[in-house]
Amino acid sequence: MWFNNIQIFQLKNVEALDTNELVDKLPDFPLKECGSQEEFSFGWLPLIRKSEQWSLIGNNCLMIRAGKEEKVLPSSVVREELENKVSEIELLEGRKVGRKEKSDLKDELVFTLRPKAFSKRSDIWCYFDLKAKILIVNSTNASLTELLFKQIQTTLGSFSMTPLQALASPSSIMSEWLLNNDLPASLETGDECEIQDGSEEKAKIRFKALDPLSEDVTRHIEQGMMVMNLGLKWTEKLSFVLHEDLTLRKLKFDDTLKDQAFNDSQGGGLADLDANFALMTLTLREFFASYCLWFEINQEEQTALT
Repeated sequence: MWFNNIQIFQLKNVEALDTNELVDKLPDFPLKECGSQEEFSFGWLPLIRKSEQWSLIGNNCLMIRAGKEEKVLPSSVVREELENKVSEIELLEGRKVGRKEKSDLKDELVFTLRPKAFSKRSDIWCYFDLKAKILIVNSTNASLTELLFKQIQTTLGSFSMTPLQALASPSSIMSEWLLNNDLPASLETGDECEIQDGSEEKAKIRFKALDPLSEDVTRHIEQGMMVMNLGLKWTEKLSFVLHEDLTLRKLKFDDTLKDQAFNDSQGGGLADLDANFALMTLTLREFFASYCLWFEINQEEQTALT
């Protein structure tokens, strides 16, 4: 399991974080089948379907997996049923259906149709790095991430973390990198970039298959546009698109790392997962140390969110 879109959060009071308790309680809060009138359900999942392995530990890290099951009720179906119902009322009763009544009719239809809707499952992986004091989430979906945090809180009773907060603007720093052709020694540019102007319209320009250091890009930065995301490569181990909110997307680990994990694995299922996890956690821990330097991320002065 190689993460591909990540958010990094800093853990607070790591000493008070009882990972043994978390591991023990995971099976007590599993993902359950979504009820007939439930919009969704959320809970923990084994790392591999139909296994009893709920967590993975290595390199002072703990990986777990959660899942969401939701009822999928296409809006087009609800809209068509509502239009038919409104037309029927207007024809039979000879009157217009008002906004409030339409809203009530829609709620009734959703209640009626939801038990017949099919269910869709999605999952979200994360791991705690107790040495680096961070939590890495393999998703940039805000609603899924919020559900994950609530699930950790429910399982442990309390949970304290904070999003990364840079003392310097990531957008400004990335813009300076390109404008001055002065990237950190461990970085080189990829082939994509998005810039935005500071006007109310916030006009954006996306560049694909183009070196961000080219004049086509830097000319716009000289005129005041700022980098919002930037394709980068780090030490020949990772490539990714770095966003101004400090998320990493399109994360790809170099094939040499994957080959090493393959050679380290005993073969199959959990053995492959364990080998991948070992190399991924060491690589991202090393990367995070550089990340803090680039953006002046002060780990001691963050205000925790509980």
